Amino acid sequence: MQRATDALVWWIGGFVAAEGCFSATEIGAHRRFTFQVGLGASDTSVCETLQEALGIGRLVTYERRRAHYDDEIAFVVTRMRDLVEVIVPFMDAHLPDSYKKIQYETWREELISYWTNKARRRRPCRLDRCSLTAVAHGLCRAHLWSEMGR
Repeated sequence: MQRATDALVWWIGGFVAAEGCFSATEIGAHRRFTFQVGLGASDTSVCETLQEALGIGRLVTYERRRAHYDDEIAFVVTRMRDLVEVIVPFMDAHLPDSYKKIQYETWREELISYWTNKARRRRPCRLDRCSLTAVAHGLCRAHLWSEMGR
């Protein structure tokens, strides 16, 4: 949040209360959590401001669905770590009391529960001084192969 001013973060909170979307969808045995703000393409600068201020997420563009509609742009955050470490603390501090906040609190509860109990996260190798990512049994690929070769 170093890039955003105090006035900007409160504006973002209010804007999310009006235009934000917090969703969770089932994908097989897993859940996918999303925070999104979708607007007409003429408001691209708003989505760019959100991305720049929060320092995460991506911008996605969509062609118009009907001839008289505008093209669309969305600021989207799906990376679980970004949702937990950036979106949740930001919304806890800056989302004003509203119906959107009630929706957010339900979404946050599901997200944190999933993150704590079911999310698959990359962990480092359990052997001291090894900074590689564990692939199985808490070991990186090199240590796993050496253990299997014994």
